[in-house]
Amino acid sequence: MNTDHAERPETASRRPGGRVRRRGERGQSLVELALMLPVILFLLVGVVEVGNALNAYLTVVDGARDGARLGSKGAASDADIKALVVTETERLASPVADSDITITRDYPVGAAETSAIKVEVCYDHPLILDVLDLVPNPLRMCSTTAMPRLVLPGGS
Repeated sequence: MNTDHAERPETASRRPGGRVRRRGERGQSLVELALMLPVILFLLVGVVEVGNALNAYLTVVDGARDGARLGSKGAASDADIKALVVTETERLASPVADSDITITRDYPVGAAETSAIKVEVCYDHPLILDVLDLVPNPLRMCSTTAMPRLVLPGGS
C-alpha cells in the first residue's frame, strides 16, 4: 500500500492520472510557457517576414523579366517598359518608382541589328517588424534581366 499521500497531505495532491503533484511544481508549466513564448513568437514573426520578403523579391524578378521581354521585341519605348514594370509590381507594399527602373539598350529603338536589352528593377521592401536592427529596414531588393533582341523574319 502506498502511504506517501497519507503521510504528507499538505505537500502533495493526487491528479486525475494518478500522478502525484508536489506543491513546488504547481507553477512550473506557467514559468516554462513564459520562457518559451517570446522565442516561439520571434520564430513565427521571422517565418512570416521571410515569406513576405520572398514574395516581394519574386514580384521584382517577374517585373524585370516581363520588362526585358517586352523590350526584346524591339518596338517598345522605355516609357512602355517602365509602365509595364510598375503595373507588374503594383501588389507590393510600396510602389516602385520610375527612378528605380533602369533600362539599358545596346541598340537604338527600332534598329534592325541583333543586340540585347537589360532591365534592372530595385525595390525598398519595408519589414513588418523592425527587430534589433539585424536586417536593414527597408530591405533593398534588385533584380536584373538581360534578353537578346528578337529579330523576326521579314520584320525589324
